[in-house]
Amino acid sequence: MKKVILGLVLVIVFAIAVGIYYVLTNLDSLVEAAIEKHGSAATQTAVSVDRVKIDLANGAGAISGLTIANPEGFAMPYAFSLGEIRTGIDLQSLQEEPYIIDEITILAPQVFVEINEGNKTNLNELKKNLSDASSSKSVSADKKDETSAEDSTAEPRLIIRQVKFADGSIQARVAALQDKEYQLKLPALNMTNLGGSTGATGSELASEILNRLTDRASEVVQRDIIDAELDKLKDKARARVDEEKAKLQEQAD
Repeated sequence: MKKVILGLVLVIVFAIAVGIYYVLTNLDSLVEAAIEKHGSAATQTAVSVDRVKIDLANGAGAISGLTIANPEGFAMPYAFSLGEIRTGIDLQSLQEEPYIIDEITILAPQVFVEINEGNKTNLNELKKNLSDASSSKSVSADKKDETSAEDSTAEPRLIIRQVKFADGSIQARVAALQDKEYQLKLPALNMTNLGGSTGATGSELASEILNRLTDRASEVVQRDIIDAELDKLKDKARARVDEEKAKLQEQAD
């Protein structure tokens, strides 16, 4: 009997060891799959990743080639292409929630801003999708019994101390301006203390980061394209009025 029990214990230990080995050796692909699955659900568009590299020993991670597709009704293929994302994790915080991410740096992000023929902006539509997904998730969570086993699958709470966007660019396209494409620079953008003191879910943090990035890109497009084009039209109108005044003055003389 003792031999049987010992054998069962060894089998269980072996199974756990195999499970841990599988998770650790496949962590990159697991994280990649999670980003694509939950990201696509939150944005209601296709989210894809080229490569994920997690270094648990040093509390570091890198994500390359993360793209977020445009919502339906827009010609450009993407809303965001985030280049390379580097993360630093506070390993001591992993013992309990909220888990702390020291820093996230996004290198060479590209933001694609498109205003279509219906005067809708792709980034605003994406923000609506994120808001709808967040509201739907909150309603679903409220319906759950707090004592149910489903609580164990709840998203972990996180704190992000700093998020940096560096060397970014904006590609804009406006249907009302003959679909002309513009290349603009995305100003440096730093965010701090996301999640507050109690933390927030990954979905909530992603929504907040994308919303702030969207607002910054929209400000640049409004200033450098929309307002600039309006100023040109006003200048042309003034020049035309001045020209007509000059003609009338000549006739009067």
